[in-house]
Amino acid sequence: METPDHKTDIVFDENLYTIEWSDIENAEMDYENYLNTIENFWREDFEEDTF
Repeated sequence: METPDHKTDIVFDENLYTIEWSDIENAEMDYENYLNTIENFWREDFEEDTF
């Protein structure tokens, strides 16, 4: 019989990983930062490509 590789005495707190619909609904999106992040990702990816 196999023994688990992880600690089994850790208590899982489901509330830490639960997202309520109201959290999503009331969140204000930072579109400028979001677009900058996407732009930077593609720029870095393009610059790292070798032709």
